[in-house]
Amino acid sequence: MRSKLSDILDIATSKSMTYQQKLFSLANAAERLVDPQEVLGYTDEEMTYIENEMICDLNEGYALYRPRYIVPDYYVLLEKGCDFLELKPPTDLDELLDSLLILYRHVPSITSFPVYIGDLDKLMEPFITDEQKDYIKIKRFLNHVDKSIPDSFCHADIGPEKTKAGELILKAIIELENPTPNMTIRYDKDITPRDFALKAAEACLRVSKPSFSNDKKYCKDVGEHRLVSCYNALPHGGGAYTLPRLRLGTIVKGVTSLDELLNERLPKVTKAMATMIDKRIRFLVEESNFFQTSFLVKEGYLKRENFSAMFGMVGLANAVNYVLKLEGLNETYGTSKRGDEIGHAIMKVIEDIANSHEGVYCERTNDRYLLHAQVGATNSEEDVCNNPAHRIIVGEEPILPLHIKQAAPFHEYFKSGTGDLFALDQTYLHKLDAVLDIIDGAFASGARYITTYLHNTDLIRVTGYLVKKSEAAKVARGEAVLRDTDIFGQGANERAHVFERRLRKDGE
Repeated sequence: MRSKLSDILDIATSKSMTYQQKLFSLANAAERLVDPQEVLGYTDEEMTYIENEMICDLNEGYALYRPRYIVPDYYVLLEKGCDFLELKPPTDLDELLDSLLILYRHVPSITSFPVYIGDLDKLMEPFITDEQKDYIKIKRFLNHVDKSIPDSFCHADIGPEKTKAGELILKAIIELENPTPNMTIRYDKDITPRDFALKAAEACLRVSKPSFSNDKKYCKDVGEHRLVSCYNALPHGGGAYTLPRLRLGTIVKGVTSLDELLNERLPKVTKAMATMIDKRIRFLVEESNFFQTSFLVKEGYLKRENFSAMFGMVGLANAVNYVLKLEGLNETYGTSKRGDEIGHAIMKVIEDIANSHEGVYCERTNDRYLLHAQVGATNSEEDVCNNPAHRIIVGEEPILPLHIKQAAPFHEYFKSGTGDLFALDQTYLHKLDAVLDIIDGAFASGARYITTYLHNTDLIRVTGYLVKKSEAAKVARGEAVLRDTDIFGQGANERAHVFERRLRKDGE
């Protein structure tokens, strides 16, 4: 949505924002002051869908000057160093960690913080010489990241192979209990040793990370990729230009039948979002000069050809429930056979349009934009009507086996990322094999990304990012907090009660 001049004063006088949060918010407000019809060439119809909030651009702005998500190839640092930052290739762990922290400061994104900080285990592994001393260095490094990149969309990957550095990282994140960096283990049952996977499962229970991604499935669908930000699978050495989203719970309002939704309204709005993505990318590539001037491109950390765009959606459960009521059924999405049929019919329309639309400057993904199950936000009142992604509404979840069976088929649509979360009872700490069996079973069913966490911990996963419930409580009291994701987490909990997901005991 466009911002107003009054937004600037509201931000400047806020009592609940830190200096840094005000700085970034003022910059974002400036991006949204310009007219997208003048700058990007949006049509009247496209603007209608922004104004009636059927399409949400996540406040990205209209004077795009950097891609939304950047996924640098940090191995370039090991091989060549960085001329622009006057960094030589590191020769030991101290130099590596110091150089990475310097480089992170210069990696932009939509949040102004890096959303991907590398395959930390593989970057560190060549320099591990003394486990005891190196562990202290790794722990300090991770704590530095948490305090200097106060944004839980910052993401690191480990795996699928077992490494000594990976084991030290898992130990450190449990001890630190920090929200940042978010983390994924790229898991492949045929590659990842079970003892390493079990250590990752324990860490996921205790501190909600690393989540498990189905590496084999993502490699098949996306190729050389990394998991970044929430759970976004994006091309390595590239990223995503932009991520607008369809608000399905808003789009469905007022339709009189499923047929009207599938054959009239949904295709119109979906096609409009595709052309809006085209215009956003053209401005970024042809007008902003990011790819012509960034040292990350000049030195090989990024290639423009490795970028794509994300075709997001939220509110599938809300849309399905609306149609179920139209059809006179007292059923809800997640436990309704008819509901699943409606959900897949909706997703098929979106998928067909996304796959038939020829995108711009997306050679890496065959000139197609990638569907993404967007986690949700609190940008307007309409977000109350739009549950995250294709997930079942909190409080309506079936027992765990049925939940996985319902969710996994929907994962198939989302090549650039989706995920489901399960809150487990404390006793699962003594049943780590069972936790890994749940993940293996979900992946065998076609799931892409699974997170488990202990229901009673302070650090939990909200949707695709982590917050401390104690910090979210400060937000509710109007206090300033370090991380803006704590603000988002509090909003998500008020809207979708994400702190109250069904507690799973012995498969319930």
